[in-house]
Amino acid sequence: MTDLTYTPEDLAILEASQPIDFVVAQALAVELKKPVRSIVSKASKMDLYVSRPKAKKKSAPTKIDMVLAIQSATDSDDLTGLEKATGASLAALLSALA
Repeated sequence: MTDLTYTPEDLAILEASQPIDFVVAQALAVELKKPVRSIVSKASKMDLYVSRPKAKKKSAPTKIDMVLAIQSATDSDDLTGLEKATGASLAALLSALA
């Protein structure tokens, strides 16, 4: 089992390696012979860890937007209930109208 205690020398290595991201944590894990998760946890507690930016979601058109676009393309007044169709069906209908 790996020793999870950190010596003052280990802490100095962590401080010298900042900012620590996951790639740096992997290298430090090998160097300090500790699990990557332990390095990340210790660096986080010392405010040295920089997490990866979260992936941004693509903004897909909503069903309401697609229904409004279909309504506009077909010159219809009211398409109530169409928003209950699947998004894929609405997208296919909209592309067929375009």
